[in-house]
Amino acid sequence: EGPEQRMLRKDEAMTVYQVRDYIDEPYKEVGTRKVVGGLNEKEMGPIFGKQETWARVTYHRARVKIQDILERRSR
Repeated sequence: EGPEQRMLRKDEAMTVYQVRDYIDEPYKEVGTRKVVGGLNEKEMGPIFGKQETWARVTYHRARVKIQDILERRSR
């Protein structure tokens, strides 16, 4: 992971923290564990008692929710 990737990851983590209180579980926890904790979907599935696919879909939905919140804030 190079410096640019680390910077993008840090920016993404800050975004998650900023809107974290506006999204429900399990999206909040999956997003935080992925971005801040650096866990991948394969690692997260068992934590939640689910499969990797569930973690992947949940993370995608969390990102969509965060993007929607950020778009509404910027209007």
